[in-house]
Amino acid sequence: MKKITGRSLKYVAVFLLTAYLFLLAYLTFFSSHYGRGNGLRGINIVPFSTIMQYLTRHMGTRSVIVNLAGNIVAFMPMGFLLPLAFESMKKFSRVIAASIFATVLVEVVQYLTSSGISDIDDIFLNLLGGISGYLLYKALLTIFKKHKS
Repeated sequence: MKKITGRSLKYVAVFLLTAYLFLLAYLTFFSSHYGRGNGLRGINIVPFSTIMQYLTRHMGTRSVIVNLAGNIVAFMPMGFLLPLAFESMKKFSRVIAASIFATVLVEVVQYLTSSGISDIDDIFLNLLGGISGYLLYKALLTIFKKHKS
């Protein structure tokens, strides 16, 4: 079996990041299966109000998981793949900045194109996903470094 080099890992990470971004754009703006619909336009600027609605009202387990966990999981690949793909993105602060930029961009585009509801809580949850992905990257990096030595 061939050893995976840092360079080949970077190429794989760039490819996966690109595929992930296309999938994220499709699911966010075009797929009706993920709560998106044509002409749906709204905005929530009250922090944690949507999260509290899901946690305190009987909205169904599936709805809660899709909306809360889905927003977190949706941005985990970004936090994980950015530092693998780009040397300049190995710092936590840069991954945070990129995650914030990307999720705010998604929310603004959703509002402007009426392709979904813009929600401040989505920004928090997506950011949590980016952070979780980065922490997973760091944990695996630590494990592989220990295993290598």
